[in-house]
Amino acid sequence: MKNRTLKLISFGCLAVIIVAMVAATFVEKSRGSDFAFSLVYYNPAFLALWGVAAVCGLILVFSSTAKVFFTRLLHCALAIMLVGALVTHLFSQEGMISLEKGVPNSTVITEQGRGIQLPFSLTLQEFEIERYPGSMAPSDYRSLVNLDDGSQIEISMNNIGKHMGWRMYQADYEDDLQTSILAMSKDVWGVGITYTGYLLLLIAMLGFFFQKNSQWRTALRRITAVAVLALTSFFANAAGSPARPVAPKEVAKEIGELYVYYNDRICPLQTQARDYALKAYGKASVDGYTAEQVMTGWMFWYDEWQDRPLKVKAKEAGTSKEKEKYSIRDDAASGAAFKLFPLEVSGNVRWYGNGDRLPETSAEEETFIRSSLDLLREEARAGNWAEVSRIVSQIKKYQEKTATAVLPSAARVKAERAYNAICLPKVQFMVSITIGIIMFVLSGIWLSRGRKTPPKLGKALSVISWLLFAYLTAVLALRWIASGHMPFTGSYCVMMLIAWFSTLAMSLLYKKMPLLQPLGFLLAGFTMLMATMSSANPRLTHLMPVLQSPLLSIHVLSMMISYTLLGLVMLNGILGLIVKGTEAKTSLMDLSKVIVTPAVFLLTFGTFLGAVWANISWGTYWAWDPKETWALITMLVYAFSIHGQSIKAFRNPTFYHIYTIIAFLSVLITYYGVNLILGGMHSYA
Repeated sequence: MKNRTLKLISFGCLAVIIVAMVAATFVEKSRGSDFAFSLVYYNPAFLALWGVAAVCGLILVFSSTAKVFFTRLLHCALAIMLVGALVTHLFSQEGMISLEKGVPNSTVITEQGRGIQLPFSLTLQEFEIERYPGSMAPSDYRSLVNLDDGSQIEISMNNIGKHMGWRMYQADYEDDLQTSILAMSKDVWGVGITYTGYLLLLIAMLGFFFQKNSQWRTALRRITAVAVLALTSFFANAAGSPARPVAPKEVAKEIGELYVYYNDRICPLQTQARDYALKAYGKASVDGYTAEQVMTGWMFWYDEWQDRPLKVKAKEAGTSKEKEKYSIRDDAASGAAFKLFPLEVSGNVRWYGNGDRLPETSAEEETFIRSSLDLLREEARAGNWAEVSRIVSQIKKYQEKTATAVLPSAARVKAERAYNAICLPKVQFMVSITIGIIMFVLSGIWLSRGRKTPPKLGKALSVISWLLFAYLTAVLALRWIASGHMPFTGSYCVMMLIAWFSTLAMSLLYKKMPLLQPLGFLLAGFTMLMATMSSANPRLTHLMPVLQSPLLSIHVLSMMISYTLLGLVMLNGILGLIVKGTEAKTSLMDLSKVIVTPAVFLLTFGTFLGAVWANISWGTYWAWDPKETWALITMLVYAFSIHGQSIKAFRNPTFYHIYTIIAFLSVLITYYGVNLILGGMHSYA
């Protein structure tokens, strides 16, 4: 009876905490952060709920007679983290300090407008913005600060300064570059206690998988082989369209190999041509012409291309989006869209279009810049393709001579061109979804009848899954090479990563878990579809300075693997509701339990690693930003599902499958809902 009461109190408190956090994120959107913090996050009742849930949970775990060392360690780690968070909340100090060059300052201003007097003063000696080579995009912000004891500290993004217990972070700056704004924080004990909890939590989660009598090991032992599928594919042919004048494919390719300054980076002109074609027509290949040919059509035969209708949705009619589509075609026709000509200005390389106002340069150079595209147009309209190639070659030589120091390597250019050619997985997602649906239906039928998937069919589908995995690997690898950073940011990369993990999981584990094949193909197909929909124009960009931490890669990988596994659990839950028979439903529940535990642990690891990254970058490891709050909500929602030994309802297969389907809504809100509705610091993700 005592244990039952403790369970009710502990899980009841967690349920109330989840509801409170959900409400807080929406209240913050409508009423502001201060109101949400006072109503929920800093409310003594909210803090007390955490304490009651932790104490009751610890009593329950330690009152058990089972040998569950790592389970106990895990709960102790969580309790230590809560203690650390409370210490930070009660005793830490934080605020901002504005440093004007040459003027000492020792006053930190808190969010409440209160001043904190530092035991030392800071004087800005120098502030500078470092930029990516050949670009105006910032790669780092750097402040050189003098202390009153004569020492000096350099502070930049992901490189903090420390002095007398205070930590200093680069937060902002004034446009005149004469004033740097630093975030200041002092948390003598809270961070150390919390980090100790993080470390113990990691050890406990790893050890949990070796704990013999855990729910996860029990479910793993009960898993039985089931069902697989049949294969079909389909693809559509583009509708015919009247022929329009374009440059021959090889000549257009040469033009596309020119360098251009676009989207704050130097890239092949093919990239800009592809982006423009996607914006104007919704696809990179138009009427059988490549993006470069479409671009040359606009540049050299504008009148003949004017009647080619642009893709304008009904809701875009008369809006700035419709105007943008026509504007890019017009700018391409005049050449104004293309910054093809580099010039050295004050020791830096700047790129200009043929109609831009140029800095002081030689008359010969100015004539070359002004007339090159006009000469191209004349020779193209006359059909003198040899002469067109010669002019293109001259422009390329000029670019290489003037901008040698900042041009991307030949390998990166080749990688980007290859990436542009394969990055939109239209056929791949159609094939994957088709296979997944057929497999899903057949798996349900076979599982209900107690039959297994034909071995030859499983092997054939394994070959397809490995081919799909190879394609996704190539896309992500090429994007990595072309961009110069790991492909872990932006909705396109996230969706393709989930598809990559899905295909890897089903390729490696289909023999032991045949049901991963229908689930894997479905998840991979839908995420690839979402990649093409949410980012039909997945631009390559430089990373924001704050995203250049190596912790980002591990953080994103952990979160994406977790989301992938939770997506598989959701699809498995749908199958669990479709199939008939208690045995089949129970078998599917066991599969979900095997997947959901590592998923929750990876989500937990990724979330708290993100907290470490935040502490390094912004000076606080938890700020109740909507994204991190919803990640915590998702962790707690799924935490219920891994407590089947404590909560009787989760031993019922039907209830379990329904719960995992509904629980996935928290994942969708964490990734999509926050970005689209709630905003916050993570809205770029």
